Amino acid sequence: MAAPLTDAQVVELRESYAAGARQVDLAARFGISQTAVSAIVSGRTRAAAGGPVKESAPRARRARSSAPGPDPAGASSRRTRLTPARVDAIRARVAAGEPRAAVAEAEGVSIHTVHSIMSGRRSGSAGSGSLTDAQVTELRAAAEAGAGQAELAVRFGISQQAVSAILRGLSHRDGQY
Repeated sequence: MAAPLTDAQVVELRESYAAGARQVDLAARFGISQTAVSAIVSGRTRAAAGGPVKESAPRARRARSSAPGPDPAGASSRRTRLTPARVDAIRARVAAGEPRAAVAEAEGVSIHTVHSIMSGRRSGSAGSGSLTDAQVTELRAAAEAGAGQAELAVRFGISQQAVSAILRGLSHRDGQY
């Protein structure tokens, strides 16, 4: 184990780093780890020893958003909610023949999100409570004729879970799915 650095060595290390020396080279020169060099030059350790301390810039995060393109403000890394209108737009683009990967990239969502939308696991503007009694009757008839739940979800613009609940006899009006 290397002996602790003196205050003079810490100042020398910080000055060398400020002059452009690489942390890995300083670690070899002073016989300490690169992690220890990083802690010293940033002031996380040995702050009172003196010497120039590296300004800590906010750590850059990859912006993730469901909106296309980069976040102009760069303020938030949280995703914005995928609106029913965007779900409908994605569904329309894929239905028009555009490749799912291209739609995902253009809309700023993952290809898995596009697959979820197209399989009916994500609904668009027609929410589960917006089906009329006639549509519910039509949905049940189509299911009895052999249509799958995912297909029915896409056809009626509701989630597959809502289709399942309706087919199990739960009310499509009270939202008790």
